[in-house]
Amino acid sequence: MALFLFLLASCEDIYKPDLEIVPGILVVESQLTNDPAKNFVRLSKSNDFYNTNQQEKITGARVDLVQVTGTNIRPIETTYKSTENSAGNYIFQNTPVPGNRYKLRITVGNDIYESNLELMPPIPVIDSLYTRFKLERSYRTDASGPPTLVETPGQEIYIDAPITQALQYYRFNWRTVLQWTYYPVVLNGPSQPSYLGWLSRYQDGLFNLAGNKQFSVSSRVTKHPILSLPYNVEAYLDSSAQVGSGWIVILDQFGVSKDSYIYHENLNKQISAEGNLFDPLLAQVFGNFRCKNDDSKMVLGYFDLNSYRQHRYFLNLGTNEKSKVVKHQIKMYPDIPDRGFVRGIPPVFWETN
Repeated sequence: MALFLFLLASCEDIYKPDLEIVPGILVVESQLTNDPAKNFVRLSKSNDFYNTNQQEKITGARVDLVQVTGTNIRPIETTYKSTENSAGNYIFQNTPVPGNRYKLRITVGNDIYESNLELMPPIPVIDSLYTRFKLERSYRTDASGPPTLVETPGQEIYIDAPITQALQYYRFNWRTVLQWTYYPVVLNGPSQPSYLGWLSRYQDGLFNLAGNKQFSVSSRVTKHPILSLPYNVEAYLDSSAQVGSGWIVILDQFGVSKDSYIYHENLNKQISAEGNLFDPLLAQVFGNFRCKNDDSKMVLGYFDLNSYRQHRYFLNLGTNEKSKVVKHQIKMYPDIPDRGFVRGIPPVFWETN
């Protein structure tokens, strides 16, 4: 029997199909807003199926932001040139203005790629930010047994935002900054200054999108979930002697077009695909670029023209569902390093109840 199994195994061959080697396709990652710090255009080439090397960055290209005014019959173009501040990364000194129309034009060698003409939405706002109790359930698996249900009580953060004729769709990114304190225990001698520290957590996974649903005539986005925060923060801290001292929530809100909303929604479907029969294919996620001089040349990517506003809030959740949540909006926007600590005097961004 063992010999029979050996013979079967020895006949096994790994099938590696011959795939056509396709020249690298232009890949455009771009986002332009009214805030220069949020703007970027990155150019690279796609890899072949079996190529595991890092994507080749496209340097020396000409990347222009083109503002179009006038009429469709007699359009007037104003061109803003970019500079390449690192390999394949292009930036603009000028920022687009809400209410104006723009397109992105990219020249690589003899090829000219151009995006659709996009209208920049008005600056977004939110009507309110609030929290509700949430018992988050997840499963954890270890090597010794079946998946175990884990329940994490905390607060879910929601927002309400208006829907207008000019702006009906949003995208959100978040960052949380957990503040913590540590008070050294001194048995003999003078007291020591306390430690005040912080650490950050960033959004990952799917794009957080909100907007008018199909066939809906609503005038507001209501109770849209942003993220969950737990009461117990020990899992984030290095020592049980450290005590959580509230959260700073940094919320980036983008006003987006309907086409941008649909594009990122399709990307979400692609990211969450699990190999099932009816999962969307990558080829089904279409961008808004084309090659002007050769329609047969493919280009991957999207010219994302967004309006932008940042919101900051401080939240102290307490210890359980019966605790009163302390919340206030932060009006100052200093830079906050990813993590660190100081002794004695709080940093300029430190928030209290």
